[in-house]
Amino acid sequence: MSWHSIRGHDRVVEELRRTLQQGRFPHALLFVGPEGIGKRRFARTLAQALLCETRAVAELDPCEACPGCLQVEAGTHPDFLEAARPEDKHELPIRVIRELCDQFGLKPARGLRKVAVVDDADDLNDEAANAFLKTLEEPPPGAVLILVGTSADVQLPTIVSRCQVVRFDPLPEVDVAALLQEQGAVPDAAEAARLAALADGSLRRALGLADPDLHGFRRSMIDELAGDPGFDPPRLAHRLGEYVKQAGKETGDQRRRASLLVGELARFFRGVLWQTAGLAPSCPDVHDRNAAAALAGRLEPEDVFLLADRCLEADYHIRRRLALNLILESLLHDLGKVINAQGLNARR
Repeated sequence: MSWHSIRGHDRVVEELRRTLQQGRFPHALLFVGPEGIGKRRFARTLAQALLCETRAVAELDPCEACPGCLQVEAGTHPDFLEAARPEDKHELPIRVIRELCDQFGLKPARGLRKVAVVDDADDLNDEAANAFLKTLEEPPPGAVLILVGTSADVQLPTIVSRCQVVRFDPLPEVDVAALLQEQGAVPDAAEAARLAALADGSLRRALGLADPDLHGFRRSMIDELAGDPGFDPPRLAHRLGEYVKQAGKETGDQRRRASLLVGELARFFRGVLWQTAGLAPSCPDVHDRNAAAALAGRLEPEDVFLLADRCLEADYHIRRRLALNLILESLLHDLGKVINAQGLNARR
């Protein structure tokens, strides 16, 4: 890992380097920004730079070759700690946080500092977050704690007030397209550009949309929603639930697929909103534009706001790991109440 492998976040690197050189580097950082843009990788590279044994810390630039850099990359450095929500848990357990804090409080085994990265910080429950407070208030000398989440709004105020919030921007489309090609996820540059335009700056989202099977299901779902005289909410909810289950036995894989598809619905309704305002939607997919035009002729702007907002609410509940089937059934029921009712009114 090195900064040249981190795309789209040069501004953050320079801000942290300047802060370090001014002697104001914080002991606790909260990384926030969209999912799938490389925040966790950035945190590991920062840890590598802070524990590098060859270059001065003020340079904040890992050499990638010394024992410290190599051990951080391998996850075996005694002064580099990581914690994340277990795959089978809905929240980050207090047990994991207490173990991390106990290790974090020990003297460094090598050098002058310890670095800890806590992924999935959005999943801290109140009990686990409160267990952090003593460590945040009285950190070991030279220690740096990095929490990785999506928004400061979902953290306890006591956590946010003790951290320097570092905001990450979505990745530029050109970087998403380049990463897709580098990872061999697309057959050519044209497909990479198409997916990058749909990804909202998230490589994870682009990779999910690269699945041809998902693309086909997404198309049929949107066409059914926009069809005249309406759609059957229970039937579509069942289809969506069954397709989500095909993502794998792990609930995390199912939730990622559900979140991706619900996010695509929210994007589609944004296009419908453009149409209701008399504007051409920015979506590059002609089929989406046709479906959006069909719905725009039957819905008022206020209706479309409700639809998009309801999708965002459902996505939030998916990320908070509520019952997935109930989320999808409730979402399609509510979408049907608006779309089908307005379709009926348009025919009267």
